[in-house]
Amino acid sequence: MTEKERDAVREMVDSYNTDFAMQDELKVRSIKKRFLVQFGTDVRKNPQYLIQLLEAAYREENALDVELALATASMFKLFSKDYSNILLKLIETDWHFVHESIASIFQKLKLPETVDSLHKTALSRFEYLDYDDCFALAVKCIWALGDINTDESFEKLRLLAQSDNEIIRSNAVMQLQLERD
Repeated sequence: MTEKERDAVREMVDSYNTDFAMQDELKVRSIKKRFLVQFGTDVRKNPQYLIQLLEAAYREENALDVELALATASMFKLFSKDYSNILLKLIETDWHFVHESIASIFQKLKLPETVDSLHKTALSRFEYLDYDDCFALAVKCIWALGDINTDESFEKLRLLAQSDNEIIRSNAVMQLQLERD
């Protein structure tokens, strides 16, 4: 990601986060329009560009670029199955700080191919999350597994329901009780 692109994403995110009247669709469109001009690539017409940026960030282990590319894809609601390969790689690495965001994306996408990575990530401890006694990442992964709603995802939940960790265990049990048809 170029510095110009980073600046454009930062400005978009700052504008979005500091404007408390964001319910106004005109303001949101204005922020997005300004972003597209500054960014230089219309990500709505070329969503593959963000996937390319994520792949480059993965190769370079550039945590900032991962965060900014995900923020852009989120702002424009671009996440689709096309993102799954790079996100599967990213969720299992330890050099960035957006594992919870990726788990949330997987929860929305409900892709069966994410089940193994979500299970593995639910059991992972990343150094930057050492402070988190609530195990928010594990909980997000567990809820994503429940929403994927396949035999395989429920098998992983049954394994998590045997965890020594009370938070992981209780959330997995809760998801199993909510098992859907």
